[in-house]
Amino acid sequence: MWWSSSLVALLLLAGAAAAKPARVVSLNLCADQFVVALAERGRIAALSPLAADPALSAVAAEAAGIPRVRPIAEEVLPLDPDLAIVGPWGAARVAALLEARGVAVLRLDLAEGFDAILRHLRAVAAALGERDRGERLAAAIARDLAALPPPPVDPPRALVWQARGFVPGHGTLADAVLRAAGLANAAPFAGYGFVPLERLLADPPDLLVTAPATGPPSLSEALLEHPALARAAIPRARIDPAWLACGGPRTVRAAAALAR
Repeated sequence: MWWSSSLVALLLLAGAAAAKPARVVSLNLCADQFVVALAERGRIAALSPLAADPALSAVAAEAAGIPRVRPIAEEVLPLDPDLAIVGPWGAARVAALLEARGVAVLRLDLAEGFDAILRHLRAVAAALGERDRGERLAAAIARDLAALPPPPVDPPRALVWQARGFVPGHGTLADAVLRAAGLANAAPFAGYGFVPLERLLADPPDLLVTAPATGPPSLSEALLEHPALARAAIPRARIDPAWLACGGPRTVRAAAALAR
C-alpha cells in the first residue's frame, strides 16, 4: 500500500539521520576548521584548546562558546563522543583508547596544499555524514581558486617571513598559497627554516609577506619591524596568521589577498 512505502521511506530517512555522529570531538586545530564548517553547532561536543584563538584559528569567532578539550583521556572520555577527529601529533594515545571503546576516529595528516585541503574536507564531510555539504564547500573553494588571476610568466619573488625569521619554504602550505596567488617562493630551501635579517637584505624579495599575531607586541616579532627593512623599502603585504596556521576551507582567502 502507498502508506507502507511512505513509512519505509520515512524510517530510512530517520535511520540515515540517526547514523550521523551526534557528539563530535575535534582534537586538532586544523580539524576544527572542517568540523565548524560542516557540522551543526549542536553536534559539536568540543573543539581543540586553540579553536577560539584568533592568532591561530580561522574559525575563532564561530568557535566562541563551544567547549574546548585537551587531547587527554580524562577530559575526552566524559564527553562520550561518537566521532573524534585528530591530527598527526599529540592525540595518538587518546585516539587509540577511543577506538578500543568502539568510537570512530578520523586521522588527518598535514594539508600542505589545496589538493590536500579538498581531500581533508571530503574525508571529514563523509565522517560527519555531510557529503553534500562538503561537496558544496569544495565547489566554492574551487571557484575561488579559479577566480584568481593567472600566474605571470615571470612571477614576482615573495618571502613569507614570520617571527624570529621563520620561513615556510617550498612544498609547504604557504608555498601553495604563494603559487596560487601568482608568486614565486623566494625561500632558499624546502620545508621550514629560518632566514636571518642579513640574508634577507642581501637578497631581498620583490614582496615580503608577514603574518603578525594579534595582541600585544612580542620580542619574537620585533624583527618584522626592524628599521633596516624600512630603509630597504621592500614592498610588504600582511595577511591573517590563522590563514597559514592550517590548511582549511579559508586558506584560499590568503591567496586572494596576495593576488590583489
